[in-house]
Amino acid sequence: MATITVDLNSKVILPDQRIWIVHPGRNRSHIDTFAAEGAVFLEFPGLSLRPEIIEDDTLLRQRIRQSIAVKANKGVTRDDGSPIRLADFHGGAGTDVSVHLRTVKHLTSRMTEGDLVIVPGRGAGGLVLFGEIEGSFFPQQTVWAPGMPYADTPVRRVKWLQQRSKLDLPSHLVRYFEKPPAIAEVGRDRFSEGFFDFAYNAYSTASRSWVSLDAPRYDGSDFLSLVPPAQLLALAVALYRAMEAKADISGLTYDEIITRFYDEEALAEAQLRFASPGRYNLKDKDAKLAKFINGFVALAMAGALTACSAGDHVEFTNSQAPNDPATGELTDMINMAGQSAGGAVLARAESQATEANRKLGMRPPAQVRR
Repeated sequence: MATITVDLNSKVILPDQRIWIVHPGRNRSHIDTFAAEGAVFLEFPGLSLRPEIIEDDTLLRQRIRQSIAVKANKGVTRDDGSPIRLADFHGGAGTDVSVHLRTVKHLTSRMTEGDLVIVPGRGAGGLVLFGEIEGSFFPQQTVWAPGMPYADTPVRRVKWLQQRSKLDLPSHLVRYFEKPPAIAEVGRDRFSEGFFDFAYNAYSTASRSWVSLDAPRYDGSDFLSLVPPAQLLALAVALYRAMEAKADISGLTYDEIITRFYDEEALAEAQLRFASPGRYNLKDKDAKLAKFINGFVALAMAGALTACSAGDHVEFTNSQAPNDPATGELTDMINMAGQSAGGAVLARAESQATEANRKLGMRPPAQVRR
């Protein structure tokens, strides 16, 4: 008996993970630099930040005022040749720096490792970058930004995850891009958490899980090509429900399993996006079903489902969250399903997965290792 490992490759989003909108400079001119540098920054060159400055609002306001002057003069000297000295600026509160102080604090202190960062580009169909903050703020991490080549600009390092078109996002998410300031935290709720759908191909929160299955070859010319993946996904949902109920499915055909156990209410959202690349997007109501579908489709694509019925053991893991508590329960469910469903049922599922991959290029985020 062999062990087949399925890596769900699914992000587990903790309740304290924050969402930030970061505008890439005036007229959003720095988005290419953000993408190339793996970083986000504010248009404050020459801040020369140290921990004691970040913690002292008076010192930080003084630095910000100096930086504004450096940018306005395109260098560290004025038009008359006099140097722009820190001592020339006061650190008192004022409307001229109140918003800037907050955004600098966001960049340096309030953003934490793993927070989601969203950067919108120009125009109605502009690029939108999705990434995660990498590590803590370090003053020595800087760039020389285009248009500001006269001083170091402090940055936060970002691991970019996805690039989307603004046209792909629903209007209620795009509205978050319309509001200043340069960096703003988006409060998490059932609407704003829709940003996670575009950042991750697979993820789960405490109450939901999501999987996006690529289907890049679908061009709308052959609607019958949608039948095999639809049946495969319906079987996955039906098997999950059957195993959840500890029902006996031995002796049932493929169609009988779907007829008896498929639950259209199990998915909070199910859609096929026809824009290139095509995608099947599935969101459940219990934080485990989408993970099961992800693993089940990966096993079918790998031709490993029939091995389950022949006695091989399947183990679910999650490289993005090694302590994911769902993997143990899902391991039990997939092995029960493999042992209970007949070999003919699982062979048909593999055949449909092969067809879905051949015609649509369908593939899940999960990966199978034998």
